[in-house]
Amino acid sequence: MKKDRFGLEVDNRLENLSIISDFIGKAMTQAGAKEKDIAEVQLAVDEACANIIMYAYSGGKGTIRLGLKLAGDDLIVDIGDTGKPFDPTSVPPPDLEADLKERRIGGLGMYFMRKVMDEVSYSFSPEEGNKLTMRKHLRTNNSAPEGG
Repeated sequence: MKKDRFGLEVDNRLENLSIISDFIGKAMTQAGAKEKDIAEVQLAVDEACANIIMYAYSGGKGTIRLGLKLAGDDLIVDIGDTGKPFDPTSVPPPDLEADLKERRIGGLGMYFMRKVMDEVSYSFSPEEGNKLTMRKHLRTNNSAPEGG
């Protein structure tokens, strides 16, 4: 029987990104996800967690909470922290057509999250802090073939 809920809490240190990626891979494999979906979710979560590590706690100690839940054919990823509030969904899409010298720095992580996930939302509460929720429709054996 497949497990449908997974959780992890880690300190906000860059070396924990590999622990987070392994956690995502193992949980999604146990849930029966395809490799392409696993890689895309790992990319999105890595981008979000790297930003939390670099900016949310201003160099201080803190934690990152991860929750994965299966809802039908969708995977819901919740990422929480109690660092300073920041809504990553407010970051405008990068101008990929602009000359490299004229492009604004940053914003590519959120761009990749939006590209590989089906939904990305953010909430904040003083009690629980920041919560980034991402939803990914998982390809199943009954889904259309990849690329088609």
